[in-house]
Amino acid sequence: MFRGGLVKLGHVSIDGTKIKANASKHKAMSYKHMNETEARLKQEIDGLLAAAEKMDAEEDAQYGKDRQGDELPEELSRRQSRLKKIGEAKAAMEQEAKEKVAQQRRRDRAEAGRARRTRAAHRQEEAWPQA
Repeated sequence: MFRGGLVKLGHVSIDGTKIKANASKHKAMSYKHMNETEARLKQEIDGLLAAAEKMDAEEDAQYGKDRQGDELPEELSRRQSRLKKIGEAKAAMEQEAKEKVAQQRRRDRAEAGRARRTRAAHRQEEAWPQA
């Protein structure tokens, strides 16, 4: 490389700059430690899933298969559904009223246009000399 002129030996300087590293002795893991940690975490996960399954079975026995125990009382549920239906009906009525207003505006504009054309036609008839 030196002979071909591709690399030259030059001057190298070090200025003493210190750079903070983010490597941690406590978080660095060897391959062996990674395997041990992985096995431990898998056991913990299996334990948590087993506990969740057990709790789910207990809740199913206590409240029923598709219930959690924190459902709304029947009376409150009915009132909420009724309130929802009232809101839907109000929205439908408001939409219908908006459509009626828009329809009336279209009719009014059409009528105003007919009236303008009629007046213009009368003016033209008056402007033509009578024969």
